[in-house]
Amino acid sequence: MKPCGQERLMVGWLGVCVLLIVPTFAFGNGFDIYEQGAKAVGMGGAFTAQADDPSAIFFNPAGILQMEGTQVSVGITPIMPSVTFKSDGNALMGSTAGQKTDAKDHTWLIPNGYITQKVNERISIGIGSFAHFGLGIEWPKDFEGRFAAGSSKAILKTTSISPLIAIKPVDRLLLGFGPYFQYMSIELHNNAFIGFPTPPLTADRNLAQTADARVEGADWGWGYNLGLLFRIMKNLTFGASYLSEARHKINGNQELTSLSNGTTILKQGASGTITLPATLRLGLAWKRNPWTFEIDGQWTEWSSFRDLRIDFEDGTSVDVPKKWHNSWTYRFGVQYTVNKYLDLRAGFIYDQTPIPRDTLDPLVPSGNVIFYCLGLGTHLGRFTVDAGYNYVQGEQRRWNNPAGDVMVGPFPLTRVTGKFINSSAHLFSVSASYRF
Repeated sequence: MKPCGQERLMVGWLGVCVLLIVPTFAFGNGFDIYEQGAKAVGMGGAFTAQADDPSAIFFNPAGILQMEGTQVSVGITPIMPSVTFKSDGNALMGSTAGQKTDAKDHTWLIPNGYITQKVNERISIGIGSFAHFGLGIEWPKDFEGRFAAGSSKAILKTTSISPLIAIKPVDRLLLGFGPYFQYMSIELHNNAFIGFPTPPLTADRNLAQTADARVEGADWGWGYNLGLLFRIMKNLTFGASYLSEARHKINGNQELTSLSNGTTILKQGASGTITLPATLRLGLAWKRNPWTFEIDGQWTEWSSFRDLRIDFEDGTSVDVPKKWHNSWTYRFGVQYTVNKYLDLRAGFIYDQTPIPRDTLDPLVPSGNVIFYCLGLGTHLGRFTVDAGYNYVQGEQRRWNNPAGDVMVGPFPLTRVTGKFINSSAHLFSVSASYRF
């Protein structure tokens, strides 16, 4: 039996309550996570001007007014990244020229969930949960760069919850807007000297003089989510969306743990401020059955990530310059509708790195990146399942800057240099949607 309007609304908001209590923390080997819906993943993220499934809450909130009734969507994207460090060789660190170290293998999971409700022909409401920023990388204990700030292990998790409304003020124009509330946690590890080292500085020596320095903290922040869809002509649509920055005042602690016996040497409060950047997306979609084509550009305000500063309770601090610059990502996607049951998709992405050579480090050893994308969608009445796959190939980057300096107190002991090579990742995404 088909639910009536009031029953659909009750079912939708019951789903919202479930969504809010499900843990949605996510992270990946990167910083900006765009994989928030499997249909978009299959089209290279070129979805700003289509925004025709519940993931529009993330990609362009104006699009939720295109959907009928109450729609619920849940999805997940596993990411499997890899990167290798090829050393220039450093006798003091016990390494030889050409020695390679692989980052540890991990599979990072990125969940998402959305609910939309069409109130009438001019108003829709929705709520979504997504994780659009995240970082996860871990290096082996013998990695040469383990003394750089946060370089032996780094995990940044975000969860954003976005309630919003979409309206049609005039024909051919849709607008969407609402706040988003973001929880962020961060955990950084690196090795630190607590006594004067004895060369060579290999991972199994000097344990009595070396500690694991861990900093962790968390905070809630907020921003706003805007979207616009304008139908230029029957088959041509322009889309734009904007997710504002979110500023986090992190409060947590620092802990030094001896690597020789596991005892806690120091534990104290730590605090810092991290601003996660704003993003602007522009898209143009052309539909002529059975084809859909879209091209998008995304601008990310990475200049807000100027430094990574941590202040400690004892009055000391660590200030790591980042000086990232604003960057563009270019996306192209195509869909071919085989029949009412099946859609086939493909896409391509070129993603500019925001990281200058002078501040590159092992936390995000990223260069320009290319994505090759495939996907499909199946429709069975009110039920839709979408799947997408991306192969990610990154350029190699050379590491030779002060972030690689091994410090003993305020004094540089040596510098680790080399190249980050073989940077790649596999992404699989699946989403399931149901229309009441």
